[in-house]
Amino acid sequence: MQKREYFRLILLTIENFTFIPKKTMSSEQYYDNLIVQKIYAGRQHYQVNGLDYSPEGYILEESPQESKCWLLDTKKVYSHTALRECLIAGILCNDSHLQENKAGQWIVNGNSVEGALIAAASKAKLNQSSLQQLMPKLATIVLASRCRSMATLHPNVDGKIIYIKGAPEIILPRAQHMVDDSGKLVELDSERVVIEAELMIKEGLQVLAFAKKQVPTEKTSLNQADLESRLVFLGLQGIT
Repeated sequence: MQKREYFRLILLTIENFTFIPKKTMSSEQYYDNLIVQKIYAGRQHYQVNGLDYSPEGYILEESPQESKCWLLDTKKVYSHTALRECLIAGILCNDSHLQENKAGQWIVNGNSVEGALIAAASKAKLNQSSLQQLMPKLATIVLASRCRSMATLHPNVDGKIIYIKGAPEIILPRAQHMVDDSGKLVELDSERVVIEAELMIKEGLQVLAFAKKQVPTEKTSLNQADLESRLVFLGLQGIT
């Protein structure tokens, strides 16, 4: 990633990364209406359709060249590997959860941005509770308090995996590869990702980047050195 692109993205992100103030229900619950509106993963563009934190809704695949969208059912979502992994990272690299109150409204227990990530994944029929049972959180480390930049450690079939979320200028310089739409690891096109992040920011969206890193089974804790390099970029989620 060239320095010019990196610093341009920092300036854009800092200018636009201001989250809506929380309206307190209790010390832990909020009624914010933050939603994930757009996703860029595996060089593909997606729209998220649905209201607030409700699991009801769906994901559309965009074709910017043709100005068309296609509805993705659950099978199609699962065939788009980068999209699926980006959504899973948003669920697991997360300290919050959603619940339905007595009035039938979905609220977030924790952080409003994290609630939006869970809601987006639920529209692809990804269940946070089931994933957390399958891949429990073993360790957490904060990269930056601004924009909830953090990393979490989980078991997986190949040993253990770290999921990372944060502002693009935090994630991109540490990544060398990305997951393409078919699930293959390819060289990261950081210039393209910077352009996509800029487009989201210019539309008024608050952008989070997601990455992963496979580590040995023996890994039991996280430190900053674990996250300095060899990250695999998964995608961007634009929140409004």
